[in-house]
Amino acid sequence: MNQTNPKSGTAEGMKDNFKKATVEMLILHLLSQKTMYVYQMIQDIESLSKGQYKVATLYPAIYRLQKFGYIEEHDKKVSEDNRLRRYYRITDDGLAYFKALKDDYTQLNKGVQSILKSHPE
Repeated sequence: MNQTNPKSGTAEGMKDNFKKATVEMLILHLLSQKTMYVYQMIQDIESLSKGQYKVATLYPAIYRLQKFGYIEEHDKKVSEDNRLRRYYRITDDGLAYFKALKDDYTQLNKGVQSILKSHPE
């Protein structure tokens, strides 16, 4: 087992890596529907996946998507306590990137499913 990452080589480690690989696509999917803030995205991901996809934070992915111009932030005032909540929206480049990610994911998933079905347990 890899000593630097105790999850490496485990089903739990594979699940974590899968989440990291798909989280940008999920963020872009949500933002293609409406403008959202981070906590709202986390709740929607958990809810829409029926609890199968839980994430502690989205900020690393949010910052990467912003860096490449796929999403942008703007502030909206939350009325009662006058705090600003950062809302994010997808850009035109983000929509194109999302489509490419989704198409690639769909094709890869089909390939994996074909392989798994070829030799049933």
